[in-house]
Amino acid sequence: MARPPSDRSLARGTGVVRALTEARFLLPFAIFWSTLDRAFVLPLVPVIAEEFDAPVAVAASAITVHALAYAILQLLWGPLSARWGRVRILAISTAIAALANLASAAAPDLGVFIAARAVSGGAFAATFAAVLVYLGDTLPVARRPAAMSNLATATALGLAVGTLGAVAVAEVASWRWVFAVFAVVAGALVVPLARLPDPGGGVPKRVMAQVLALARNPWAIGLYAITALEGFLLIGVFNLLPAALQQSGVGVFLSGLVTAAFGLAVVVISQLLKLVVDRVPAWALLAVAGACTAAAFGVLLVDVAPMTVLAAAALMGGAWAVGHTTIQTWMTDAAADARALGMTFFSISLMLGGALGAGLGALAIDRHAFPVLVAASLAASLVFGAVAATARSRYRVRGR
Repeated sequence: MARPPSDRSLARGTGVVRALTEARFLLPFAIFWSTLDRAFVLPLVPVIAEEFDAPVAVAASAITVHALAYAILQLLWGPLSARWGRVRILAISTAIAALANLASAAAPDLGVFIAARAVSGGAFAATFAAVLVYLGDTLPVARRPAAMSNLATATALGLAVGTLGAVAVAEVASWRWVFAVFAVVAGALVVPLARLPDPGGGVPKRVMAQVLALARNPWAIGLYAITALEGFLLIGVFNLLPAALQQSGVGVFLSGLVTAAFGLAVVVISQLLKLVVDRVPAWALLAVAGACTAAAFGVLLVDVAPMTVLAAAALMGGAWAVGHTTIQTWMTDAAADARALGMTFFSISLMLGGALGAGLGALAIDRHAFPVLVAASLAASLVFGAVAATARSRYRVRGR
């Protein structure tokens, strides 16, 4: 006998809820939400500085301390993840981040706000590495590039939605609402994350054994250097583009709108990449990423204006979609003998590079010397593309 319509609707609703709480959806969403945490503050720096009556460079230090905490705290989360499991760490860290964002929303002064941003960055430090290891433990090498493209899309959406959402809210309400709403949704993620099946993976190596395995792995060491340079260019310097635009007189909304081209480019290109990733050698993808990054800084060297930043952000998004997903997949194979700690150091390298870029970017903006940083970044982009492509062409996949 056919089910009544109400029963069919209930079954469909239950199926949707079940799908939303499965790892294939929940893990990319966790990446999306953790990316929002660093994205929505970027265009709000001048607004926050004005409310607290502080220099923009001081308010921008919230970006730097967030990136530093994100990098450094992975030294804690990595070993804990190996001991307690990826799932428990994802739930605990997300809960801490939710509380930190509530503190950001209620901050009475800039010092408390910066401290809260550091805690939030340190908490979300657990997310990306845990997700990468989870996928590395559960997916064969052949399926990882598509999964990495999905993570790149999630990251890009986080950057675009975070930037645009923040400036939209800032136009009609206080910036504090951005952090408050974010905290509520982050808190709601905790329970479904805690209910994910743990992939296991046997008895993990001791931390020191993993460190020694990585120290003896020249491919892993080289990849950390490449990743740090990528973070410097495509996270650190990029993060300061909205502030650089606003310094030239561009409004908050427009500065956020044009830099959101980064996210849009990543979404489109990372999905298109799935169609050709099996037919294009990885070294060629890294060469394209380096060329796009160099072209982006070449455009910025002409002028820092809405149209040039729009073009540069799109080129950087293309570089991220093509290059970062390739490096991530490469790293899951190169560090197979100590994947949990290897991916932790991968994320640390990325965010340390990002923190250095953000710090130098804030200093350059404060001293009206942003073009100097852009010129140096152009030279670094050429090095990034050449070294990454050459190294990848000589690497042989281990398939673990």
